[in-house]
This record gives sequence, structure tokens and C-alpha cells, in this order.
Amino acid sequence: MWITSGFVALTLVTLVLPAVGEGGFSPAHQVSAYVLVLVSVGLLFHGLLSLWEDLPTPAILILGASAVALGLPAAFISRPEVLTEEPAILRLLALLLADAFRLLASAALAYALARHVTSVGVVLLIAGVATASDLFSVFAGPTRALVREDSPALDFLLLIFPTFGQPAGFALGVSDFIFLALFAATSRLLNLRYPLTLAAGLAATLLAMVCGLILERPLPALPFISISFVIANANLLLAALRKPL
Repeated sequence: MWITSGFVALTLVTLVLPAVGEGGFSPAHQVSAYVLVLVSVGLLFHGLLSLWEDLPTPAILILGASAVALGLPAAFISRPEVLTEEPAILRLLALLLADAFRLLASAALAYALARHVTSVGVVLLIAGVATASDLFSVFAGPTRALVREDSPALDFLLLIFPTFGQPAGFALGVSDFIFLALFAATSRLLNLRYPLTLAAGLAATLLAMVCGLILERPLPALPFISISFVIANANLLLAALRKPL
């Protein structure tokens, strides 16, 4: 049910939003598009993480690899520069498949990795390293170079989502979704606050995009997501760290 609801919501967002208006909407409309997309992602991730509880890790990885194989051609067909070409509906359908398959692949990889995270110390280390790496990459490293050079690789590393009146409204990195799902899955497997962790991660992603909208420059979402995981589980993490080995 959750997966179906999430996919239906993502379908409506992808196919309907570009047809509503002419792209001249206020920041409030832009934020509304962010919320609609993230609610769809949250429903999908919750459904997938719940479904895979009893599925062997190799099967999950096979599903993820298959999703990558199916998502890459769709991502090529739905590149931002060709989204407005006719017939537009076919490009939007390709965009829907590209985003859905890459979200599935992100969740599969995250869940497989989460099964190997056996302590809160490890997940805190992952959060710290991921945050530092993402900040470096965006402001001084590979991501900055790819953006500056407008590299074609960005078409596969970014998920494009529509907004009101525009088929290519905004983008989020694949790594953001991997870590969003990783922290949610880890909190589920380590008996932390899973629902709150997933909700906080989605809210943190929204906050990162809203701050980027205000500052008129994209901001990395992963540091926001990592901090939200720590805040959502702060006392449980502290209690686990204090336990004697």
C-alpha cells in the first residue's frame, strides 16, 4: 500500500505539476513542489524498507542493480535540456521512470548497507564522514567541478523533479537519497526512532532546499540529513554509547 501510494503520488507530481501554470509562481509554490516530492519519496521509502525486512541481502542488491540498469536509459531520455521537446508526455514518463528506479536503487543499496551497521558508534561515524565529504565535494571538490563544467555525468547523479509550470524544476543528488534511506533503515534495524528518523530526514532535506532558495544557491542536503538523524535519536544514541562493552 505504501509503495503504491508513493508511486501514485510521484506520478501525479511528475505529470501534473508541469502543466499547472507557466513557471511564474512564488517561492511558496516552489516550496509546495518540494513538499509534494518529498512526501512521495517518504511513502516509497517506508514501503520499501518495510517490504524488505525478510528479503535476503543478495536479492535486495539484485533488485537495486536491476533498477540502476533500467533507470539510466530513462535518465538519458529525460535530460533537462530535452524535457520540453515534443512529445513532452513521453519525456515526462521517462523522467518518472528514471526517478522511480533510482529511488528504488538508492533504497536497496542503503538497506543492504544498513544490515552491516551493528552499533550506533558506526552510524555516527558514517554520519560524520558523509557530512564532511559532502561539504568538501560541493564547495571544493568533485561536485563543484562537475557543476562548473556542466558535466553530462550530472544527468545520472542528480534526480530531476518538476515544479509548477516547469518539467525540470529542481534536483537532488542520488547520494542524498541513499543516506536518507540509510539512516532510516539503520534506525529501524537498531531499534531507534524509525518513523521520526525518516520524517526528520525528509524535513531536513526540505530545510536544505528552502535555505538554498532563500540564498539563491543550491546547498548540500546531506549535512542537514545527518544532523536530523542525530537530533531525532539523541538520547538513545547517548545511552547506547554509555553502555559498557
